[in-house]
Amino acid sequence: MAVEFPEGARLIRAALERPDHQDAYAVELRPGMPRDPAAWTGVLRDAFPIASRRDGEVLMDVSTAGLDAWASIVVDDTHVILCSSVKTHAWRSRLYWGVVKWVHPFMARVMLARAHRNLDHAARKTG
Repeated sequence: MAVEFPEGARLIRAALERPDHQDAYAVELRPGMPRDPAAWTGVLRDAFPIASRRDGEVLMDVSTAGLDAWASIVVDDTHVILCSSVKTHAWRSRLYWGVVKWVHPFMARVMLARAHRNLDHAARKTG
């Protein structure tokens, strides 16, 4: 579900000054699922390294095609939240983001749902 940045999303809030786009999507934690946000970096297929980590949040630099882009994963008591923040700088990055922004919400939800399903399955196997 689409949500606002949670209170714990401090790293991503500080990552960009005046972003052009921000969004966040949440899924509910189930019993046995990991509470460590680093365990959820598979949401992005582990393609992006963790740039920073603090207080239940991991921040990843997902910049591409001239975009400054950051993603963070925040785990609170009941949810895992995938947050994104994007800033464009030139006509090429604005053109790229103009196309990508239409599929981004769908892809973010799909990736978060897949990670949720995989981690829930793993938790049930070990639990």
